[in-house]
Amino acid sequence: MKNENIGITLHQLKIFWTVAQASSFTKASKILGLAQPSLSQQISKLEDEVGSLLFKRGRSKMSLTEAGLFLQRRSEIVLSGVEETMVGLRQFGSGQKGLISVGLLSSVARNLLPAASEKLSKKFPDIELDILEISPAEAIDLLYGRQLSVAVLAEDSIAKSILSFSKSYLFEDPYVLAVPKNISLENIKNLDDLKKSKESRVLNNIIQFEFGNQHKKRIEEWFTSVLPDSRVFAKTRTYEVALSMVQSGRGVAIVPALAARLGGKKIDFDVNLYKTNLPQRKIISLIPSQYVRIEPYKSFIDALVETGKNMKLPKARAVPIILESLSV
Repeated sequence: MKNENIGITLHQLKIFWTVAQASSFTKASKILGLAQPSLSQQISKLEDEVGSLLFKRGRSKMSLTEAGLFLQRRSEIVLSGVEETMVGLRQFGSGQKGLISVGLLSSVARNLLPAASEKLSKKFPDIELDILEISPAEAIDLLYGRQLSVAVLAEDSIAKSILSFSKSYLFEDPYVLAVPKNISLENIKNLDDLKKSKESRVLNNIIQFEFGNQHKKRIEEWFTSVLPDSRVFAKTRTYEVALSMVQSGRGVAIVPALAARLGGKKIDFDVNLYKTNLPQRKIISLIPSQYVRIEPYKSFIDALVETGKNMKLPKARAVPIILESLSV
């Protein structure tokens, strides 16, 4: 007969919650930094403890049972309450310096964080920022694993079903076409003009940023429509590398306008930027809901929002005729 006095530890709850969010032991193992056999063993012990299966195991993915769904909702409340309590208690620590870990892309980090951190330091002069320049997918994993306080990323780079975090809109960043400084698109009216131009080879060389999501397909379709003779000349994981290659005259690239700004002094890559009719990149911040009303996190989000409202983007030229052919 099962012991009616169920004893679930916070450690077990955190493991269960992370596995539930990740839907796999492999991903949860990476997030938590624990061996996969250990996670599996902890989940089995928890299921023995509650006397019910919590997961339906598939070959490549796991799903929650009804009991698992119930425990997921309750564990979120429990873990959030514990974290909110611990964060609040740290404020009473004698001489303890506050720490905010924030994950974001490098182009956003170098243009958003300097001003935001200056605003924050006026209220919390001893605050320390732990800045991680990482991809959106990595940021979400670290948020789920409670190893990141705040993530700043593009809204279209994450699943819309993320409900565990509080979202704030910071600014909109249009996608632009970057071309070498010595090339002007204003006089190229159609594809025949493009083929006759001496710059046709460079304009048909695409330097592609590896988005790894639906946006990558959208960019590929854009180039196919506007520059049907183009080919992917190089692939890169950073906008900075793509813009460096454009600056050296090797090809063209679609980038967010902010990526072309090297820093807060309005120093930009030496390239020509042209507006496009692609949807704008909406930059948002995500923070665990239990942190929203707690300092210094609340003031940090306020500083990010205020800085975002005052964000100055590099100037981009009007959409040239040859780029107006795409409908999105």
